[in-house]
Amino acid sequence: MFKIAYSSKHRDLVRRSLTEGFTILEMLIYIAILVLMLAVIMNAVISIVHSGRIINTLRNIETSAMMSTERLARELRQAESVNAGLSILNSDPGKLVLEGVDLLGNPRTVVFYLSSGTLMLSENGVDTGSLSRSDARVSSLVFYPFSSPDAKGIRTEITIESGTSTYYRSEKFYSSAILR
Repeated sequence: MFKIAYSSKHRDLVRRSLTEGFTILEMLIYIAILVLMLAVIMNAVISIVHSGRIINTLRNIETSAMMSTERLARELRQAESVNAGLSILNSDPGKLVLEGVDLLGNPRTVVFYLSSGTLMLSENGVDTGSLSRSDARVSSLVFYPFSSPDAKGIRTEITIESGTSTYYRSEKFYSSAILR
């Protein structure tokens, strides 16, 4: 075996460092570095949480808008007429009453209306439920009729809000559809 020879200076240095420990200045520097690292990590975590809230808010609004406008357009395309006497057009909150027939030839009435910030759908007098998500609120709903010599249609303007106290968003959506 080989024997490693240490100088007396080296032995004294090792012995002194093992018995002395850290100085107060070294400890303060280590604590300051640790605090800075924790601050950076906390900032990243807060940023991620905030981004998650923004994404959820936008997803709620877009999902509600997509479900609402697609169903409105589908029902408008299937309807034969708009009951202007029962509908509330050109004002907020609007109400749209569509009349037509189902696949069996039976009369069918579809109503779109707002109830407590939720876009509701009623078929033949029976509420079929909400078209907007529960965590999104419809703050405005207006139906604008339009016509040409060949067709009649409805332009819909819907405003949907969602969010928390730290991030709140409101978006307007427009759709148009022509009756058959």
